[in-house]
Amino acid sequence: MNASAHRPSPLSRVAVVGAGAMGAGIAQLCLQKGLKVSLYDESPEASCKAAGRIKKGMEDAAARGKIAAADIEKVLESVSYAKSLEGLGAEEIIIEAIAEHLPAKKSLFDRLSRISPGAILATNTSSLSVASIAEEAADPERVLGLHFFNPPVATKLVEIVRAPRTSGEVFKKAQDFVLALGKTPIQAKDKPGFIVNRVMRPYYLACQRLVSKRCPPAILDRAAREWGEVPMGPFELMDLIGLDVNLAITKVIYDSLGRPERLKPQPLQETLVAQGHFGRKAGKGFYLYADGKIAGENPEALAHLSELGPPPEEAWDKTIGAVILEAQLAHDTGIASREDIDTAIKLAMNFPKGPFEWRPRTTKAAP
Repeated sequence: MNASAHRPSPLSRVAVVGAGAMGAGIAQLCLQKGLKVSLYDESPEASCKAAGRIKKGMEDAAARGKIAAADIEKVLESVSYAKSLEGLGAEEIIIEAIAEHLPAKKSLFDRLSRISPGAILATNTSSLSVASIAEEAADPERVLGLHFFNPPVATKLVEIVRAPRTSGEVFKKAQDFVLALGKTPIQAKDKPGFIVNRVMRPYYLACQRLVSKRCPPAILDRAAREWGEVPMGPFELMDLIGLDVNLAITKVIYDSLGRPERLKPQPLQETLVAQGHFGRKAGKGFYLYADGKIAGENPEALAHLSELGPPPEEAWDKTIGAVILEAQLAHDTGIASREDIDTAIKLAMNFPKGPFEWRPRTTKAAP
């Protein structure tokens, strides 16, 4: 389904719970589309940081010609910062963007369903079961998944997840809401990782099994950019996402799918996370960072590499081959059609092709 920037929104008042990078980004997106937004986080410090993020995001958007600089202050008047959940007001949709912790999300949706009896309740979970999140809600028919990608303002895809008890009316309103935001909604089954995080999991795992001192992260990332024509190689992307966040998603999907060997968390990433090497936000991950930019390879990451591995071209082909294989497995279990999987990967990852359009040059699967 194609997004339309001119489609009027069926909803005008939005609340976002969770003021981290994703919550602030979703709030900014809604503000730029002319909606009124209430933002809440249990940490006042997080809310304060979100206000700064949103303002800077608006200024960056103005610099790119997306909004008029003269309109920034007026747009910012449409956001309020609630001091409690009860202070969110009579919102029409509440989007949860807290940490990926199932008990916390279940408790929150229980409270939200009682505080806001008429609102659509959407979770931005990237990997948890929407049905499980909705279990303790007073009326789970109002709960669904709206999975935005980072950064929400720029990324074109939103995965929309209809749980077994989500009502048709709620699903339709949420779908129209996503279209009004100028995004493309693609429906995914309520399965671990949905479409993108499930299909892309081998992108982060196969590369770690193949990387070596012969083909370190920087070499494999360059191979991905040059031969795959992707915007970021797997190690660059993990550093951007956050190695800790990426690892947590891997663990959820791995456990939920019965612990298949191909999706097993890798010791290299687990070691770096245990050492606090979370990626760009920590100043070091697979790479070192200065002022948010790569400043060289992380010698502590290189120290954990094996001596031998395949050459870069073969390592890249095996990595993308593992993604293609996972896409086929996901399709076979009914997560989405081939066309929707291809569209989701292209829109979320900015890849030139989807997995069913892509064939590696030397191999079809990772070891």
